[in-house]
Amino acid sequence: MNNKMFNDIMLLFVLALLVRLSYLLFFVELEYLFTEDQSLYIHLAQQLPESGFLGVTPERVPGYPFFISTIYILFGESIWNVILAQILIDSISCVIIASMANSIFRKGFWTAGILSAINLNMVVLSVSILTDTLFLFLFVIFLFSLLKYLKNKQIKWLFLLVLFISMATLVRPSSYYLLPILLIGLVSWRLWRRDNILKIMSLTVLYLAVVGIILGGIHQRNYQQYGSTALISNTGPHLLNWVVPAVYQYSGKGSYQEGQKLARERLSSALKFDNLEMLPLNTFESSVYKANVGKEILFELGFLNTLKAWAVGSIINLSAPSAAYAPVVRLMDHPSFYETKGKGIVDKLFKYMANSSGFLYLSILVISTIMSIIFTILALFGAFKMFSALPPVTVSTLILLVCYFLTITGPIIGVKYRLPIEPILTLFATYFLNRIDRKNLINYVLHCLEIYPRLKV
Repeated sequence: MNNKMFNDIMLLFVLALLVRLSYLLFFVELEYLFTEDQSLYIHLAQQLPESGFLGVTPERVPGYPFFISTIYILFGESIWNVILAQILIDSISCVIIASMANSIFRKGFWTAGILSAINLNMVVLSVSILTDTLFLFLFVIFLFSLLKYLKNKQIKWLFLLVLFISMATLVRPSSYYLLPILLIGLVSWRLWRRDNILKIMSLTVLYLAVVGIILGGIHQRNYQQYGSTALISNTGPHLLNWVVPAVYQYSGKGSYQEGQKLARERLSSALKFDNLEMLPLNTFESSVYKANVGKEILFELGFLNTLKAWAVGSIINLSAPSAAYAPVVRLMDHPSFYETKGKGIVDKLFKYMANSSGFLYLSILVISTIMSIIFTILALFGAFKMFSALPPVTVSTLILLVCYFLTITGPIIGVKYRLPIEPILTLFATYFLNRIDRKNLINYVLHCLEIYPRLKV
């Protein structure tokens, strides 16, 4: 690393750090840090010294409570120490994303770095007691290692990519199903490259060994204590209580509230049919029972309706305004998006806007949404352009990762669910911005707005 690159890295780190510290100082209050899931993670972290790493509730993975507990031990039991630690690692995430752009494109360090430094989704979540910032940090290291491995096939990068995606799964289980998919993809790629079979087998053993060491303890505990091989016991409640109502609404069947009512009624009917007074006490058996009820409802709604809901959810999450999750905006007088009734997304959006009486809130929402849409469009153009200039395996891998997280999230709406794909979208947008003819682009935009013809007259 030369002096210029080192100086650029340090300058970008300081820039990202200042943005996050400024946001913390001016827009975050202590009361915000004890709302929703945030208080739960604080409670789990306080319990961890007594319960142990594997004593955390099976509904959650223990990585994030362990992180908070470690900060408490090292620097004292203050929530601000956790926030400062997250701000630091999120600033490092910006540097890693910028370094990825520079590594792939041979340029674009500052474009990707600035886009990441001012990414409001990253900034807001970095000062929240939620898993997202730590997960993103581990995920971008995985992504950096993966791209390096696809480029030079060095075993150290394979080890690092498996290590960090396993650690990321220990923080947030959304990447769990990525583990087998990634293994199949890497083996298929090595076979396509006609590599030695024995070498591919040894790399597979390494892959499985690292995953087993990181996640094996949780699986063993769940099997011994609950008779389940699942990673967490929250799959069924998530499917029945969140996915089903969202699919019901976004497929045009009715409101979200009606979907929730349907889920409750079908669960009650299933218990009566099976002559059960209550759900099984075993949390994993209870999860499986709820999951089966949820699957039956989705099957009845039909594949096309479910697919439509998944597509609508993905579009909303890609264009959702990050500002809506900021505490200062959430404290403004506004209706709940989930509680707003409406058949389908269009009807819901119109009613949500109509019920939002605050001009400032609506203005922030509209401006932030426009910015999110522009960013997504730039990323789509960048992805398209990359196919003709970069190795297909690199571009395909990045696109498949985006598709994976959109599929996992499905119809569940929330800007934080977009966070794992933000680094990839940033890479796409960076490539486009670094390759376009800016003068011609401005002329084209002016022409589309019918300003350019008038300016020439």
